[in-house]
Amino acid sequence: MRGALVRLVGLVGLMGLMGLMGPVGLKAQGQLSGIVRHNCWDIDMGHVSDAARTPFRLPHIVAEADTGLLLVGMAKEYIGTPYRYGGRSPKGFDCAGFALYLYRKLGRELPGWSGAQAQLGVEVSDTRNLRPGDLAFFGGRHNKKSVGHTAIVVSADAATGVFTFIHASTTAGVIVSRSTEPYYAQRYITARRLIGQ
Repeated sequence: MRGALVRLVGLVGLMGLMGLMGPVGLKAQGQLSGIVRHNCWDIDMGHVSDAARTPFRLPHIVAEADTGLLLVGMAKEYIGTPYRYGGRSPKGFDCAGFALYLYRKLGRELPGWSGAQAQLGVEVSDTRNLRPGDLAFFGGRHNKKSVGHTAIVVSADAATGVFTFIHASTTAGVIVSRSTEPYYAQRYITARRLIGQ
């Protein structure tokens, strides 16, 4: 965990130096906030299991917008990672497992199933208002109207509402796609904001 935190703090600093996040979002009073304890349920593959109630430490991020950019920056490190059904690690991800893995790095617990993830946070009804780090949800291959796929918003055009997203696709693993691609345009259902709600 300590190694992951060092990489996280390093990434925040690097993004700040590169001008991707503006001022670096770490408070001067220290790199770590207090211990946070989560009691959550993990819904995966149709069964419910009690998630581990393990204390962990979070980097103290000042601006929620910076947190979304940080999440996207971390996500891009996994481009090319292969798809694995039920996968939740860099060895292989499925779509919900990819979001779960990244949000967990920021101290947010998510269910491991797209349908449950789509119930969290607040709805972003207009795609022109999407922000980096929001979750976008699409219909599955066999049912376009039922949530079956999770993606993380990378950017959105405030004029047109066209957005890009990073996700674990079944055919190409972790990739960046665009909302205007016919497959996804036909299946887009909703988006949810979990950061800065």
